[in-house]
Amino acid sequence: MKKLLLATATAAGLALSGQAAATPFFLDLTDDSVVNPRGSIDTLELAYDSVTEVNTATGALVSRGGLGLIGYTFNGTNAGFDNLEALVLNDEGNFTNTFTYDPSPNNIGQDGSGYPTIIGTALTFDFELDGFLNADGDTVTYTGGVLDIYSYQYSYDFSTPEDVTILGNEELLIESEFVSSSINPGEQIIESLITEVSLTPAGQEVFYFQNSAGQYVSFQEYINATLTDILVYASQTVTVGDLANNIANPIDSDGPTVLVSDDHSIAVKFQVPEPSTVAVLGLGLIGMFGFSRRNKK
Repeated sequence: MKKLLLATATAAGLALSGQAAATPFFLDLTDDSVVNPRGSIDTLELAYDSVTEVNTATGALVSRGGLGLIGYTFNGTNAGFDNLEALVLNDEGNFTNTFTYDPSPNNIGQDGSGYPTIIGTALTFDFELDGFLNADGDTVTYTGGVLDIYSYQYSYDFSTPEDVTILGNEELLIESEFVSSSINPGEQIIESLITEVSLTPAGQEVFYFQNSAGQYVSFQEYINATLTDILVYASQTVTVGDLANNIANPIDSDGPTVLVSDDHSIAVKFQVPEPSTVAVLGLGLIGMFGFSRRNKK
């Protein structure tokens, strides 16, 4: 596949230049009423495939990735994936288009109650970003869009963990709203907001912070208590010349609109306002302000 905008990067190259540190968070991917994190997480890391349509006459473009590429067609041809299994498993049976965690808690999301069959829950995504090609012809400014986070399930036999079966059951957890994009030397950052209307009921049982008393505060509880949104940083490296070359050599074209595609690596981090932890967030705030509602931005 031709390269899109952002080259594949190693985790070491994904630090957010000039940005505040990530807020550690916890995941509960088990089907119970208790938060069972194996440890705090700083970053969701993602290797993913994307496609971008660029109108070479106007400079307008649309980038897509994740679940939205299932059944995606361009110029009458399937340019995406046939199904969820094709999206999240590569030809070698390894996961792709699926979030991993840094640091990586052991066996997160694993349910062994049906041993020897193990049921796993993983996170995937869907995004669509609208924007325009900048005057240099090699960088993009995004102006709108969404980044959604989903869960899905898979299974394997304990004796053959390499033989994975995708069960589907994809479930929307978070719908974050695009805020802005920027290009720093060597990287592009996409920022979006998780608001009080962003988390589904399922999402409210997955993403947590921890307060000074060691209690788990869901993202939804945090937002309701502080009346403050959670900022999402998505960062990946930018290689000079790639986009211009890709547009000149697209994988397909339909009149003035060309299609470019690539696989990428990205780091997604959550950030709450200073102080950058929820150490000062007492559960009493939730009882006091949990009823408060704001208009969606």
